[in-house]
Parts: sequence; structure tokens; C-alpha cells
Amino acid sequence: MLELYHYDHSTAAQKIRIALAEKKLEWKSHHLDTSVAKREHFSPEYLKINPRGIVPTLVHDGKAIRESQVILEYLDDAFPEPPLRPASAYDKAMMRLWTKLIDEGLHVHSRVVGMCIVVRHAKAAAGPEELEKYLNEMPETVRKENDRINIREGLDSPLLPRAVSYFKHVFEDMNTTLADSPWLAGDTFSLADISLGVYVTRLKSFQMAPLWSDLEHLNEWYGRFIARPSYAEGVTRWGDKTTSKRQSHGIESFEKISELWNAE
Repeated sequence: MLELYHYDHSTAAQKIRIALAEKKLEWKSHHLDTSVAKREHFSPEYLKINPRGIVPTLVHDGKAIRESQVILEYLDDAFPEPPLRPASAYDKAMMRLWTKLIDEGLHVHSRVVGMCIVVRHAKAAAGPEELEKYLNEMPETVRKENDRINIREGLDSPLLPRAVSYFKHVFEDMNTTLADSPWLAGDTFSLADISLGVYVTRLKSFQMAPLWSDLEHLNEWYGRFIARPSYAEGVTRWGDKTTSKRQSHGIESFEKISELWNAE
């Protein structure tokens, strides 16, 4: 039996739901409320299966698997058909060069961008006392300190310029690769496309798509990505309760993010 602890607009959870849909696997949903008020991902029950207090966690026949990139590889090992890794050793290596970017910095930078543009508003709205409880209960020290800075400083956060620059370079590298192949690891849709695609969705939800409108191959690839039935199943059907705020705060933030995007 497969069980997934997740929430609607989590990029890490979206990746897993897409992979589950690609493999047509049945799974039980445990949808967590990660708001400052509820913070179900910090509950003693959840911390037993994921001591880091982050989402998602996959439980397969009673055994917990943590970290989204590890979960993706696990699913392809445990349920090899259809494969989500290319056939050749070379293309597998190319796939892993893309997927390793997530843990090397892309996910952290994504959180910085999201927190500075929109999430900080919801966190701060809970009030200083509740926010402090939320941060104090957060097991991850680096995430906690980054969130403190980004909630306090917003678009003036010293962490934001590097995060925006990182995304720009990754998107440009993707565009270059996609000039020669339909997918990031060659001719095969793979974990690389799932892993990177959801971050394009995230920035797009913040109304930032005009920043990469000139990256033709990236945009064509993204169109292929979101046209897959697994995207509708893993992303669209779960909605995003923060959509309106992402749109309004994204529009408010566009000028600043554009300035940082074009700074080089």
C-alpha cells in the first residue's frame, strides 16, 4: 500500500504525484495543513515518520521514504513500468545532472523566492506570537533562519538576488539543452523533466513567466510537460488555495524580480 503525506501547492509533492500518475499507481492521501496556525507537519505523529518536518513523505507497506528526489528514484525502482529513467547509461547520467540541482540549491532558492514574494504575507498575518511558535518548532535550522530573514526583509532580503540569478541560469541552461532534444535527458520523458518542470510552474504562478519569454525551447518543452495527463492528475486537480495571493503579490513584485533577473 502506498500512502503520501503532502499538500496541494508543494512543488516537492507535485513531483511525486506526477510520478505516481505516470505509473498509474493507486495511493492513499494524507493532506497536511502546513499553515502557521495548524502546522500539522510539525506534529509529533508526523515527526515520527519524517524528523525533518518537511513534506512530502511516502509510506510504502509501512516503511517511510523521505526527500522528494529520493522518493522519485524509489518509485522507479519499486515500480519500474513504465520507466521514468532513460535506457542508456549516458542519458541516465544526464538526467541525474539535472535532478541533483534540486538538492544542490534549486529548492532552497525556490523557497526564498516564494517566501519573499508571497508566503511571508500569510506567515506574518498569523501574528508575531504564532509566527514565533511556528519558527521555533521548525526542525530545520537553515530553513528556519532563512525564513526569518525573508519574512522580515521581503523583497529586500539579501538572499533574494542570488536566488533569482540561480533560476535565470538554470532556465538558460535548460533552454540550451532543449534546443537539441525534446526532453532534458534526450528523447525520453524522465525524472529530470518532472523534477525541473514543477519549479517553472511555481515561478509562473508568481506571474514571472515574462522573464523567460525569450527562451523558446524552454517554453515549448514546458508546453509538452503540462500537456501530459500526469500533470493534470498530479498538479491541476489539487488546485492551489494560494492562487489569488500568488497572482496579486506576484504582480506587485514583478518590477523588483525583473530588476534582479536582468542585473547581470
